[in-house]
Amino acid sequence: MRKKYYRFFWGFLDKQKKWLNEMSDKGFRLADTGRAWYEFEDCEPKKYRYTVEFVGEKSKRNAKEYASFLEDCGYRVLFKNLNLDYSVAKAVIRPWADKGGRIATTAGSYNKELLIVEKENDGKDFELHTDEEDIKEYKKTVRKPWIFSGIIIISLLLFAIGGLGFEPKSATRIGYIGNNGLSSWSGKYSLLDGTMKKTIRPKNDVLGIDIETESGQISIEIRDDDGEVIFDEKNMETGDYSVSVDGKVTVKIKADKHKGRFGIG
Repeated sequence: MRKKYYRFFWGFLDKQKKWLNEMSDKGFRLADTGRAWYEFEDCEPKKYRYTVEFVGEKSKRNAKEYASFLEDCGYRVLFKNLNLDYSVAKAVIRPWADKGGRIATTAGSYNKELLIVEKENDGKDFELHTDEEDIKEYKKTVRKPWIFSGIIIISLLLFAIGGLGFEPKSATRIGYIGNNGLSSWSGKYSLLDGTMKKTIRPKNDVLGIDIETESGQISIEIRDDDGEVIFDEKNMETGDYSVSVDGKVTVKIKADKHKGRFGIG
């Protein structure tokens, strides 16, 4: 008799392995898998042991060759998905993968990122990687997609909150060439219209401001770390300005169809 169970483990390979072995302990052998389900058939309790292998870095060909190698070693192998995407004709870029596996399609290695490997229970722990160097390299391979994803997420979060103190621009910028450093901020442009804000950590106790106005208007407001306004100039003409500072400051630029440049630092 067969039973189907719906489970999904995301990237928790050890948790999936543990569950499969617990099912075997209860007398269920894995017969088939789907995107979010596992089908079992009756067997002698504890007759089989399972491990779960990540092969998402491999090309379709290399993954199949590896699966065939494991089968030649006497193991039974089933491919399994790492995600729950039901798309068809989809292509996914994997910058962290091996050459040949960096583009995965639904007709190729996409949704076949895992191998569930089965062997008859011989009373020993089932591990495909036993050599210390092999274990180290495999763990590095498993971590790669999560590290890469983490970098992308952190980068997006930094961009969303402003990264190095720079808030997402709400200004139109045409022909803009700028520099956003920790201790300085500058920009040259054909048109700047709107508001921008950035946190600066000056190297000295005097912050220099350099403005060039060809047309339009530009205003600059600077607040100290306590939120107090320490500089506030509107409709600034071409010229140099300076302001005494003590620690980091927040600079707010408001431009009205301004053509020219600014330099702060």
